[in-house]
Amino acid sequence: MLARYSVLAFALGSPALAVPPPPPPPATISVGSPAPSSQPLVQTWRASDVTCASGARIALSDFVSPDPQPLMGLIAEGVQPVTVTFAIDADGRAVDMTAALEPRYRLLARDLMPSLRASRFAVEKPQSGCTITYTSEAQTIAEAPLETLAQLGVAQRLRVGKDVWDRIAPGDCRDKPRLAPLSRSYPDFRKLTRREGTRQWTYVSYDIDSDGTPVNLATPFTTGDAALDAEARAAVAAGRYAGGPRTGCAQAWWSGVETIPAPPIPPKQDTHGNPACEIKDRWEREPRLVFPPNYRQRAIEGWAILRYDVAPWGEIGAIEVLEAQPSSELGDAAVNVIRNARFKPLDAGLKGCVDRVIFRIRAGDDDGDAPGSADPA
Repeated sequence: MLARYSVLAFALGSPALAVPPPPPPPATISVGSPAPSSQPLVQTWRASDVTCASGARIALSDFVSPDPQPLMGLIAEGVQPVTVTFAIDADGRAVDMTAALEPRYRLLARDLMPSLRASRFAVEKPQSGCTITYTSEAQTIAEAPLETLAQLGVAQRLRVGKDVWDRIAPGDCRDKPRLAPLSRSYPDFRKLTRREGTRQWTYVSYDIDSDGTPVNLATPFTTGDAALDAEARAAVAAGRYAGGPRTGCAQAWWSGVETIPAPPIPPKQDTHGNPACEIKDRWEREPRLVFPPNYRQRAIEGWAILRYDVAPWGEIGAIEVLEAQPSSELGDAAVNVIRNARFKPLDAGLKGCVDRVIFRIRAGDDDGDAPGSADPA
């Protein structure tokens, strides 16, 4: 299948686990002066070295940087560095991820823990007490490196302005009247290998001659997947256009993402909820299972175990996250799932109900991790 399906599974009646320790206070390293607020900016995050409780610096075998994103200068002012605490499992993946972050900056930091989960560490055994600090950097479109703008285009599914495209591929290809595509071709994504948690992407730059044929094809920006690069160039070369000649045309292509499975979930018998909560046909408003988009985009699975109380009129409250993996953010998402549900009215309230929310990726439909393409022409 060329695409993947993101769904949530909801399992009932799980038992309780120990409450995780609170996250550490945020780091206090200062950020450089922000750019003028009137200018559109590109925000990126610079990562520190990783250290764990053992005291040794931990090497990364495959680091996935957080996706850049566009923003206005006003919101970029005063963004403090974010320290993520985590452990590393036997596969070299980050688990138990938590971070202290001001609510107004959560949107800017939404890819920190997903990208950390997609990264891999060179460890011989599991590690605990690990930290990494991300420092925000903001640059104008004119200042940002071209590689950053290229990654921005793919991260935002090419929803970027003409000013970005003009830096990536300068020329008259985007001038009006626009080129009219007469025929299009596509890479054969079946030939390509997906990476866990991150897309492979490539740009093809080209000109259009007077006959409408793409010429002078090149690969200016790429994650280095030679097979995707070749497939993309072949697809562009096969296209034909009316309205030429033109210079400075570009197309971007990206592959789908391979799923990163969730860490093992404890057996139900290891947590103990109130058995009186296990009522058949209990929902007046069933839980609405929403997969967090930043985790769905990287095809990262996870789960959370929650404990809560139910009022006699069916309202759910006192929700507590007993455990969430691979990050506390999935615990927050699971709280919203339970909070928005409602029991049917009861003769008496219930205390100590325990449920599980499981975030699982399934194949079969077009979703955030599907392969795709775009061009500004």
